Amino acid sequence: MTASDLTLSPIPFAPPQIVEADVEAVADVLRGGWLSTGPVCSQLEADLAERIGAPHVVAVSSCTTALQIAVRSLHLAPGSRVGVPTWTFVASASSVVHAGCVPVLLDVDADTLNVSPAAVEAAIAEGLDALMVVHFAGRTVDPAVLALAEAAGIPVIEDAAHALGASDDRGPVSGVGTVGACFSFYATKNLTSGEGGALATHDEELAQYARSQRLHGLSNDAWGRYRIGATPEYDVVEPGLKANLPDLLAALALSQLQRFDAMQARRREVVQRYRATISELDSCRIVPTTADDRSADHLFVVLLPEGLDRAEVVAGMAAAGIGTSVHFRPVHTFSWFRDHAPLGPTGVGTADRLAGRALSLPLHAGLTDVEADRVLEALVGTLP
Repeated sequence: MTASDLTLSPIPFAPPQIVEADVEAVADVLRGGWLSTGPVCSQLEADLAERIGAPHVVAVSSCTTALQIAVRSLHLAPGSRVGVPTWTFVASASSVVHAGCVPVLLDVDADTLNVSPAAVEAAIAEGLDALMVVHFAGRTVDPAVLALAEAAGIPVIEDAAHALGASDDRGPVSGVGTVGACFSFYATKNLTSGEGGALATHDEELAQYARSQRLHGLSNDAWGRYRIGATPEYDVVEPGLKANLPDLLAALALSQLQRFDAMQARRREVVQRYRATISELDSCRIVPTTADDRSADHLFVVLLPEGLDRAEVVAGMAAAGIGTSVHFRPVHTFSWFRDHAPLGPTGVGTADRLAGRALSLPLHAGLTDVEADRVLEALVGTLP
């Protein structure tokens, strides 16, 4: 393949980074004869717990189910109000609904698109039973948000779908001082199992609850019941979900975890390359506005010039063979949530003002410098 062929090759938005070691790890599980949740999943939990400094990590079928289990663990009364930033994937709010609660949609900070401390403060004054924060794009939330919730005695759940590898003043994101941190291993994430997620917590009772909840509320999982010499007995204290992560998928995540630092380092290099060029432009702005070396660098988001049709930019970059995405359409703009999810007392003016301008550029560990420069060239070519 020539250099010109490489230049013309499509640049997808966020393909999974799969190497032969990943393939072999999955094949080993297939050959081993135990496909569902078992020793490989347990090893993933142990290795991830060691990496982020959490005493408990419970692997589950998705970040969404981790969030739902975390909300359910609070045993809030039906209809309880849980604050959720409107700038997030709809799963954040849906998990609150499926736990029998009402998401109260909150505005975001213009520089980070994380939940606004002012919006949280006003919502607490109006009445919240819990708060879900989202570490958007891998940048952790403003510490003032956690301080406000702590002062009000309101439990906080961390949607850390973008934040594996991120840290803040508490250390690595792991649920320190909160109910727990919920990670995603979806196909586009920094570490993937195809589908999957995990709940990290410093609360032993929550960890026990999550292990039961991920498998119908049973007190003893399949590995504990079916392996030779195991006891087949179990109880159900509270009905749960079907949300376990099988070894077949855990093997992929466990293999990727071995090279996670290298993948993160490459993502950082791409981010720095993007920032060096885009920060010189007057026509668009990077989110977050300032660089943070503690970010997980999950997304690279730009705010296009006001009045520019984003669809035209997307089409122009697609014509150049470059994939893009949008993170996110604010939750309050969806029909069901518009009708069923109240807004916080400060409204969602910032989210409304920026919703049509956000565009996510390709960002993954396999992106070369040549490809990153091509992305930048195509972006600049679409701007006025």
